[in-house]
Amino acid sequence: MVEAKRWRVPIATRDHTEGHRQATWLELFFDLSFVVAVAQTASQFEHAAAEGHLGEGLLGYVFAFAAIWWIWVSFTWFANFFDTDDVPYRLLMMVMIAGSLGLAAGVPQAAHLDFRIFVVSYVVMRLAYVVQWARVYRAGDPVMRPLAGRIIVLTTLVQVGWVAFLLVPMEWRVEAWIAWFAVDLAIPLIARWNPRLGGHWGHLKERYGLFTIIVLGEAVAAATIAVSGAVDSGLDFDTAPLLTLAAAGLVVVFSMWWIYFDFSGGHAFDRGPVTVFVWAYAHYAVFASVAALGAGIALAVARITDPAHVHLSDRTVALVPAVAVAVFLVTTLLIESVSERGIAAGHVAAKFVTAAIAVGAAILAPAITVPGAMVVTGIALAALVVYGVIEQHLLYRSTEAPFEAR
Repeated sequence: MVEAKRWRVPIATRDHTEGHRQATWLELFFDLSFVVAVAQTASQFEHAAAEGHLGEGLLGYVFAFAAIWWIWVSFTWFANFFDTDDVPYRLLMMVMIAGSLGLAAGVPQAAHLDFRIFVVSYVVMRLAYVVQWARVYRAGDPVMRPLAGRIIVLTTLVQVGWVAFLLVPMEWRVEAWIAWFAVDLAIPLIARWNPRLGGHWGHLKERYGLFTIIVLGEAVAAATIAVSGAVDSGLDFDTAPLLTLAAAGLVVVFSMWWIYFDFSGGHAFDRGPVTVFVWAYAHYAVFASVAALGAGIALAVARITDPAHVHLSDRTVALVPAVAVAVFLVTTLLIESVSERGIAAGHVAAKFVTAAIAVGAAILAPAITVPGAMVVTGIALAALVVYGVIEQHLLYRSTEAPFEAR
């Protein structure tokens, strides 16, 4: 029998004390729609780097990924607070999904600072976000209505600014983008949104974890496609370095998964609004670094199989995934430092040492080869995982000991 549902449900703040709340089918669909945009962004970065335009490619990657991430974050937080799963809510989310495809289509041009398609798609998605907040405003909640009004006005004004941004001369595009995107990011802070007024902390952690899984999967997919393409290309190359790189790359990705989900859970909502904002915003670097790792591995595959196609040195090629790993480690450490009450000095040192080893191995790539640098990084990350497992076990033993003694 078909379950009866109202087509429109008045929006109210979700209770943060409700029991387990899992991601909805629509939220999962929404996440998967962003896979295309993330894949396109990472692929464009890899192609630009291979052509020798590493700086330009990195800049385009940072800009494009930031827009994708901010759209995802905005609606993830809104859904965490106000998900009604009624017909208007679903239709607005589908506008968002369509807009994400526009973002993906605009990534190649955005990599060259041509933001026309990208901005139009972004503005459409942000205006759908405004309409969602208009529903909150109409609901008349005495706490949320003033917040909704401020977010509606600020977000709309910022979108007008993004349209005007298209008229900015090319030589000022970078500075204008950074300044205006900073304003966009600041909207929740300017609007005085207290993230502890509602929503569900467990659900939010799950949502961020799911997106982390998506970018980890994208990293694996990018590397797999690169290896498969090289094998099918008919090029004459030694397969041993390629297999070594692929195996080491898998160890790196597996280790990053382990580090994030076992050692970076955090209790940000127990520490106050500022901590929550740091936790939420720092994840940009987590997501972007993991996706960049996939691009870096694909670049390394191209360097091994078709070196004439990659106009970068072995050291520079090896540094792309190494720096991505280092950014990931430092960012997860930042998340832990603001979320947890006290981090062991050894844990902090272990993460910094691992990051330094990854970058140091990349610098030595001309001597130890690009696959060799990846092997060193994989070993260092695996050792960090082992250290973390032992650290957790010892902590467990220390907390259980008093009870065992009774």
